[in-house]
Amino acid sequence: MPQSEPRRKIKHLMSKSINVQNGEKSLDPVTYTESPLEADFVYHLEFDTDVLSYMAQPPKLPYFFDGSARKYTADFEVYYSDGTIRYFEVKYLCDIENIDDFDAWQAAISKAAAKKGRSFEVITEEMIRQEFYYENLQTLYAARTIDIDSEFLLHVLKTFSDKNEVTINQLITDQSSDLEFEQVYRLIFDKVLQADLENNFLSKQSIVRNLGSGYDKYL
Repeated sequence: MPQSEPRRKIKHLMSKSINVQNGEKSLDPVTYTESPLEADFVYHLEFDTDVLSYMAQPPKLPYFFDGSARKYTADFEVYYSDGTIRYFEVKYLCDIENIDDFDAWQAAISKAAAKKGRSFEVITEEMIRQEFYYENLQTLYAARTIDIDSEFLLHVLKTFSDKNEVTINQLITDQSSDLEFEQVYRLIFDKVLQADLENNFLSKQSIVRNLGSGYDKYL
């Protein structure tokens, strides 16, 4: 990937709240972000099937604003399956309200990004930390490396052989352990099973649906 401008190195910035993530879609072995909100955005990028890959603190983008040439470092550069590329600026709403000429600055970055064939979007905690969805994403992300037991997988397939949807509890054969519960979370994270993440917290009473594909990778 050509990099005409250098990247910011935030790993050793002592004045910042540096967060570390190890996402599978990241183009870097370790993703360093400057705020907890940026770190939380990673959960969305990892779960979004349209996202192929992403980079935190990508190469700087030259732009012109308020009469002078400047350089901007996006919080994320995201590559999508449809070929589009988007810069993201992650900001708390209170910070946006305290920035003079924010709309004009945003327009300047959007114009510069468009010249490079990219779009630009500002994203806030209203989207990143939506009630239920945000905490469910954290739960699923934590289960993404859980091993899937082959016998349990066959049990899941058999359970769905004559049903379109069941509760998670109906998939659990061993109620004394959370191991199968965590495997269901892995299957939801991998989009093998589907659950409503936006209207309630995931639990054993949550309804899951079989999406009908993706099981082969565990066998």
